Amino acid sequence: MRKKYRSFIPYVTLIVFLTLLSFIAHSFLLENNELKHEADFQLFVFGSMLFIGYCINRIAPKTIIPSFVWAIFAGMALQPFLSFFTKDVESLKILMEVFGAIILFAGGLEIPFKNFQKWFMPIATLSLIGVVLSSIGFAFVMYGFMSLMGNFTPALIPSILILSAALASTDPTAIIPTLKTLKFKRPELKQIAISESALTDVSGSIFTRFLLLALISAPVMQSGIIPYFVPLLQKSTYDAFALQIISGILVGYFGFTLIKRFYYSQDHKEEADPALVLSVPIFTFVLGNILGGAGFLAAFISGLLTDVIGGIKKVSHFYESILNHLIKPFIFIILGALVPVTTLVELAPIGIASGFIFMFVLRPIVVFISLAPWWYQGVFQLKDLVFLSFIRETGIIAAILIVIAATFDIIQSEFVIAIGMWIILLTLILEPPLTPIIAKRIGVAREES
Repeated sequence: MRKKYRSFIPYVTLIVFLTLLSFIAHSFLLENNELKHEADFQLFVFGSMLFIGYCINRIAPKTIIPSFVWAIFAGMALQPFLSFFTKDVESLKILMEVFGAIILFAGGLEIPFKNFQKWFMPIATLSLIGVVLSSIGFAFVMYGFMSLMGNFTPALIPSILILSAALASTDPTAIIPTLKTLKFKRPELKQIAISESALTDVSGSIFTRFLLLALISAPVMQSGIIPYFVPLLQKSTYDAFALQIISGILVGYFGFTLIKRFYYSQDHKEEADPALVLSVPIFTFVLGNILGGAGFLAAFISGLLTDVIGGIKKVSHFYESILNHLIKPFIFIILGALVPVTTLVELAPIGIASGFIFMFVLRPIVVFISLAPWWYQGVFQLKDLVFLSFIRETGIIAAILIVIAATFDIIQSEFVIAIGMWIILLTLILEPPLTPIIAKRIGVAREES
């Protein structure tokens, strides 16, 4: 009985903590609203965000709800304090792009390049074709919901398209902790899930950027969804994607050569300096964007080609810490602060309903269509595809892309962030505990003893 009681303590602690934060934020600024513009106060709030992220990372592992979700709740609680962050959209956009490049570089580091080469075709097919199918499918889901409720207008089309493209990204940082608790009968299934998730982040980023540029350059002219995807079939589109891929690979390889030159040859007694491993994803991101608009791909390729040996192995712990305890909590806190809670509640029926369709209908359809050739050849069994269908959490990169998109005038930011937040919350709350159950039930894995 005592053990059962104590299991509720972390939940109660976090709920009380966040409730107090919300009360303090609203009551304090009610009397001292001018403080929001003071530089010292803003710096204090930033330090408080880091402290709150630390507290969440300490307590959240004792709950079944991931720390990312608690960080979003913290952002909602701190909305009055964080308005100076959320209103400076240009600075916020740059910051999110930099964080996205670092996260994708880290995603590349997680993948052994030999395994990536071995399973490249199914991984690439699910990542590239899957992103397009997922984007188109979810766009029609949203179009259908908004039309059914009588809320659809042509002005919503850019928001629906960008939201659909951003949510096509998956989150390796969310699935890796779950996969570590499972022992797979086919170990390659774990590597495929991680590799596909990381590559999907890249293809989702490129596709979202492409749609953003296309919508900015051409005003809304149609009242339906299909006309906006027709340009994907044009030769000019393939040429643009080819240019992005080539430039991304070349710049990414250049970033890898820098890491190889300065880290691989380090003596084991030499002190490891993490500065370069932080500068390479930022440098390759900027250079990749200048040369062909594939900055995120360049950062990912740099990490993918890098082996965690020598100096890299020494700094990997620091890199993992700064990602998990600084960058990711900051991003999700900001995401939670971007949309009023009233708007989130107002759009809850659409967000929750579309979220369930997204997870339990659209994602499995995309997996089965994308991997059908290998299923037919016997490379994958039915249970493998079922497992891959339910290990596709939407998380950190989708959050970054949504925040970046919300800074553009053609996007209805509150609508995009609210629906996107519901999808992210649902996938991060439901799928991590659901994955081990499904894996054991269908016989692809068992829990580590």
